[in-house]
Amino acid sequence: MIVEENVEKYIRTISKTNNNDLLEMEKYAFNNKIPIIEPEVRNFLDVIVRIKKPKKILEIGTAIGYSAIVMKLANENSKITTIEINEENFLKAKENVEKIGFNKDIHCILGDANDVLDLLEEKYDLIFMDAAKGQYINYFEKSIDKLDIDGILISDNILFKGMVATEEYKKNRHRKITIVKRLDQYIELLMNDEKLCTSIIPIDDGMSITYRKH
Repeated sequence: MIVEENVEKYIRTISKTNNNDLLEMEKYAFNNKIPIIEPEVRNFLDVIVRIKKPKKILEIGTAIGYSAIVMKLANENSKITTIEINEENFLKAKENVEKIGFNKDIHCILGDANDVLDLLEEKYDLIFMDAAKGQYINYFEKSIDKLDIDGILISDNILFKGMVATEEYKKNRHRKITIVKRLDQYIELLMNDEKLCTSIIPIDDGMSITYRKH
């Protein structure tokens, strides 16, 4: 674990939401074993969006629409484009977005982000990446030029249960180890790109927040 269990439990205990729509989605995700962002990540996103006040947000990895709705609630003036490859999750996300009344401002796209990103021509103030971890470098290369100067890129799960920081996991050829190696390369890319400024946040499964300087 990245964070000590008692600390993580404490943070999640004090980070519960009172929003009934979000609570319903959390229950659905738990019952159907669909991964959504944890409470501390939700709060982190909420704060960043409130500070940045992005007009246009790109999300790579919709799941059931939970994080997109969190970001929209944080800034009612934002327009969000979100991409999901799983059709069942995509349909549930559209249902959730419509139910809460955000269907005019949250545009859900069904497809592989590697393909969809090639078709998007807009610029975004904030990009939230939370899809296939082994594809992060590909997503980055296809989306970084769509991020405005002074824009923010948030990448979730980049420490992969702490495995990225452990050498023994990088020498094995198991599928998960391939993901670990790719995430390690992705972090190196973020930290060494001169047009970016990146901080690694050791919460939940690890996050990074990246500022585009030029």
